[in-house]
Amino acid sequence: MAAALARTRTTVLLNLAAIVERADEQVLPAVYLFIGHSLRATPAQLGTLTLCRALVQALSSPISGIIGNNFDRTSIVSFGCFLWGIMTAALGMCTSLSQAMIYSCANGVGLALVIPCVQSLTADYNPPESRGRAFGIMFFTSALGGMAGGFFATNLGGMQILGLEGWRCAFHLVAIVSVTTSILVMWLAVDPRRKPVGMISPLNLGDGTKQRLTDDGEALQSNFPSLKLPGLDSPAKSRLRLNLGGGPAVSSGKRQARDVLADVLSVMRIRTFQIIVLQGIVGSTPWNAMVFFTLWLQLLGFSDFAAALLMAVFAGGCAVGSLIGGNLGDTCARIWPERGRIMAAQFSVACGLPLSVLLLKGLPTRTGSPDTDALAPLYAIVMLIFGLLISWCGSANSAMFAEIVPEQLRSVVYAFDRSFEGAIAACAAPLVGMTAERVFGFEGHLEESVKDPLKGALNARALANSLLCCLLVPWAFCLLFYCGLYKHFPRDRRRVGPQAGDADVKVYGGSPRPSPVAAVLVGGASSGASGIGSGGGSRERLAPRSTHLSD
Repeated sequence: MAAALARTRTTVLLNLAAIVERADEQVLPAVYLFIGHSLRATPAQLGTLTLCRALVQALSSPISGIIGNNFDRTSIVSFGCFLWGIMTAALGMCTSLSQAMIYSCANGVGLALVIPCVQSLTADYNPPESRGRAFGIMFFTSALGGMAGGFFATNLGGMQILGLEGWRCAFHLVAIVSVTTSILVMWLAVDPRRKPVGMISPLNLGDGTKQRLTDDGEALQSNFPSLKLPGLDSPAKSRLRLNLGGGPAVSSGKRQARDVLADVLSVMRIRTFQIIVLQGIVGSTPWNAMVFFTLWLQLLGFSDFAAALLMAVFAGGCAVGSLIGGNLGDTCARIWPERGRIMAAQFSVACGLPLSVLLLKGLPTRTGSPDTDALAPLYAIVMLIFGLLISWCGSANSAMFAEIVPEQLRSVVYAFDRSFEGAIAACAAPLVGMTAERVFGFEGHLEESVKDPLKGALNARALANSLLCCLLVPWAFCLLFYCGLYKHFPRDRRRVGPQAGDADVKVYGGSPRPSPVAAVLVGGASSGASGIGSGGGSRERLAPRSTHLSD
């Protein structure tokens, strides 16, 4: 019971951290209009603010992956929440664009520390057959955080509260929530690697099971030579050991620089990782461009409340869509273990192409009319459908990552994926602004667009054209790049899965399939090719390094 409570408590806190992280990310673009008015900034300059934060966040993400392999991941999450909270408060006090850029950069470091560790912990706490659902729930709750943060900030942004501009108050309140989350995570969350929950000692295993675990460990090292598991004593096994002397197997926490480099190179050599990162670079670009949606709606003539409500509907659609995508990915993976998640992701990307055209060019507008809010229901329907259908890829990608590397390297794979994707995709925000200004004729500062509705409508059209370019082209390439996974994902999945062993061992709490014992590990993060949904047997894959029961 205590183990189940610890697992549930940690899962809730991880989702809370994801909620606050997304809320913190969304507050800045939600108040672009008000920051631009206050600091006299153009769309390109506002996009540069987001670029500064996203670029630092992307480049700092590997730090999270590397230290996440050696230290308590909940402590890293807690520190990240605290750091971004402080920097968010500082951002609310800035008086110039240069100050805002400095604080945005520092904010990016805090954000970078959190999500790779949260994703790694989520994968550890869930069995392969339900990881899509687990990641779907995580993306669902984080999207709710973005929805709440954006709605709250947009409505508060134009107010004056005790003589303070509303957008500054929004930053301060988000900072308070972030620091509170940091305290809760530090106090209550549990890293199953550092404080094993419900572990079964390997002394309880039969000799045959122990031998299979040891043999599988040797096989796994041939693909991931940097793995270090305590217990195997021969020189040939010194880098990959199984703790068969009682007690849980845990990371040594004292990797040398060559071991870290070996981890990184092991991950980067995986073709599936390379392809997912490649599609993620182009596939994340539209999401970075969408930070201008709120500004676009306001320039169309929607009131602050209507624009905030429409963005909340869109974010709500993305939240539910992530949940749908995660569950659908699990279902497809049971039917087609080696291509189900890929198919679900491609369908989601394909839906984004026509829906982008419909939203940005196909809906009516009322230039300069005070009745623009009357169009809100129509825009809400389209944005809801848009959000529901384009948000499946994150759940699918995260679940696939967990299947192609051993558990010990999950923090690395999530961190470097976030780094590579974010570093390039972050350029989308200023690219939208520059394209709108230099190609499609966006003119003047935002302050001028607010005062002149006709000019605002013309600028809205220029911004819509720029957004459309930054959505359609990247998604088209993303759809194409996913095709490479049909060849390489099955190979990488089988390469890890079968070597993880085939002992009759119960590994994850909450699994629907009964099994008499639980084991401490060795290897793969995946269900094998003959596992879930393939008719190849009912036995679980071995748990990576540690086994955690829910009761």
